[in-house]
Amino acid sequence: MQDEDGYITLNVKTRKPVLSSVDSASSSWWPVIALILLILCMGMVVGLTALGIMSVTQQNYLQVENENLSGMLHQLAKRFCQYLIKQSEQKNNFGNHKCSPCDTNWRYYGDSCYGFFKRNLTWEESKQFCTGMNATLLKIADQNILEYIKTRTSLIRWVGLSRQNSNEVWMWEDGSVLSKNMFEFSGDGRENMNCAYFYNGKIHPTSCKDKHFLMCERKAGMTKVDQLL
Repeated sequence: MQDEDGYITLNVKTRKPVLSSVDSASSSWWPVIALILLILCMGMVVGLTALGIMSVTQQNYLQVENENLSGMLHQLAKRFCQYLIKQSEQKNNFGNHKCSPCDTNWRYYGDSCYGFFKRNLTWEESKQFCTGMNATLLKIADQNILEYIKTRTSLIRWVGLSRQNSNEVWMWEDGSVLSKNMFEFSGDGRENMNCAYFYNGKIHPTSCKDKHFLMCERKAGMTKVDQLL
């Protein structure tokens, strides 16, 4: 077309690109593919999380099992060691087996080491003596210990039992109350008889200022497993 100045004007129309069928099909699949990839990623995350939880659970389970096994082995070692000590005493009536965790002149029984000392001391002096050896005056906590002590000594010995006055209850050093049902208690004692000694299977009240031999008790360590054989 020619304008007034003699120039030709071209009318150019912009054409929209025509999508082929291939491009159209690809566009419709992208959301589906993206969704599938998202699901797969989420599945991997969940799977890894589950594996992590299973791993921690397995580690905790193995730790508990290991602790249980160690405890069982310790109990077996303790019983075997105490059996060897008993056999040794029956043969020569002397000393501990080398597997014992207790010091020399201390006897290994149950979970404790017991010391029997021929020192004439008051109850308070005896308590301080045991404290100085990282121990306490003996507590007769059950029938097994009672029977053990009866076979171990025939002498009068202080135990860790006392009361504030004649109107108070008898208590062990750890604060627990005396159970009179477990063994015979030779009366409640008169006034000013607020400490107790053990003799011939019975507990006897007496003055805390009297002087007697004593028995100390402390927690035993681990049995020396390498010395069992």
